Amino acid sequence: MSEIGTDDEIAAMDCISQELRRPFPDDCAAKRHYKRKMCEGAVSRQTVAGTLESCLEDEDFMGYTVRNKGIGN
Repeated sequence: MSEIGTDDEIAAMDCISQELRRPFPDDCAAKRHYKRKMCEGAVSRQTVAGTLESCLEDEDFMGYTVRNKGIGN
């Protein structure tokens, strides 16, 4: 959703469907992958202070949709 810049689930459906097909060995690997992608974006846009490493270590960092308790909130 951050890639296309919307929290509109319908507009993001193609991207969501593609990501759901991405294979990961387990849930932890998937969470690490997506957190890294979100941190890379946040650091590059300077919406978080610090480095990629500090973002990855920040247990409180989360994406906009999760922080706002889901789509459309």
